[in-house]
Amino acid sequence: MNDSWDKMRQAKEDKFFDDQNKQAIEKIKKETDPNIKRSPITGKPMETVTYKQVEIDRCVDSGGIWLDKGELEKIIDVALAESSEQREDWLKDLFGFISKK
Repeated sequence: MNDSWDKMRQAKEDKFFDDQNKQAIEKIKKETDPNIKRSPITGKPMETVTYKQVEIDRCVDSGGIWLDKGELEKIIDVALAESSEQREDWLKDLFGFISKK
């Protein structure tokens, strides 16, 4: 009878560690997903937001933004195409947009 208890205990222990390994593997898969852009500051996934018709990446925690190649130029081009009153405020608008969390 002692042998059957040992086998049951060993089976439960094996299942526990198997579950722990599966959880660790899933966590690693999520953290290394190449389709998810991560914040260089926090390492957490960033959100994609649209500003001046350009999709930019923003860190949810820090509020920092990251622009891909050519995105700043696109934002400037759109801002310069606006009326003179709107053009004067585009930087204020941009910084106000950035600070929204």
